[in-house]
Amino acid sequence: MINSNKININRDISYGRIPKITNYIDNMDNKIGIFFPALVFSFRDNPINYYSNDFELNISINNKLVVIDGQHRIKAIEKFLEKNQNNNKRERIEETSLTVQIYFGLNIQDEKHLFADINSNSKKVSMSLITKFDNRDVLNVLVTELHNICDALQSAKIEFNKSRLQRPGNDYFSTSSRLKELVSILLFGKKSPNKKDSRNLIAQYDDVLIFLDKLFRELFSSLPPQPGDVLKSILGHYATQQSIGYYIYNSIMLNETDIQWITDWEEEIDALANIDWSIKNPVWKKYLNATRKNTPSEYLQIEEYKADEIYEEIKKQLNY
Repeated sequence: MINSNKININRDISYGRIPKITNYIDNMDNKIGIFFPALVFSFRDNPINYYSNDFELNISINNKLVVIDGQHRIKAIEKFLEKNQNNNKRERIEETSLTVQIYFGLNIQDEKHLFADINSNSKKVSMSLITKFDNRDVLNVLVTELHNICDALQSAKIEFNKSRLQRPGNDYFSTSSRLKELVSILLFGKKSPNKKDSRNLIAQYDDVLIFLDKLFRELFSSLPPQPGDVLKSILGHYATQQSIGYYIYNSIMLNETDIQWITDWEEEIDALANIDWSIKNPVWKKYLNATRKNTPSEYLQIEEYKADEIYEEIKKQLNY
């Protein structure tokens, strides 16, 4: 019934994308289930011949639909049904209804234009919005709830609706997706947790939430006000934030099978108050580069790849 693309309407299938989609399908038992956007097809025959007396469109499996958008989802469903050994899941997928859009009366050129329009005008969802709404990821849930209860984070200002901050005018400390990375570094010493880390986080969720609330209150009390103002300090740069995260992780987190921290961890956080984070501090000069030169928006920036160097500088400043 489906003609994936023998007439070069769609792009070639990227088989590297298929496993990620099949894994998503396999995650159907999570709290909010799974969601597929509408599949888009073209039907080249006259639809009048396929309507019943009660105006219901019936297209038999002997008729072909041309895929305009959704070929990777279709291929992933086929692979899932072919390889998944869980009969219950297979049956549920086979019995599931999919939303489709079917266009009639298009010629090949029309189909090519429609494909181009769909793929050039669609917008990717902001990672910060994903962090806010995707509660299948325990770290997303943690970051959202942490922000809701933590006055210190709210005062520092976290952007939940955009994935990037327009510097230097925006003085928010971070986006929620970057805060998610920072929290992962603080807890696990890396930007994203593995499955074991996530299981530990679920098991210790309440304790970790309380701990992080205290940690960020202690952290921001040790840093200068308006930490997101890149015209005043280097704290608004992701490289600096990541380096602080690695410093805290290596200073206070215990290398155990679960999530644990030392007893007097506040002292290690308070030590950060001894560092001059100002962009006028000559220590940071070699890490700062001018961006948007010769414009009203020119400012000094630390590239993200310099996080390791900033971390080493923090240790040097603190004799760590």
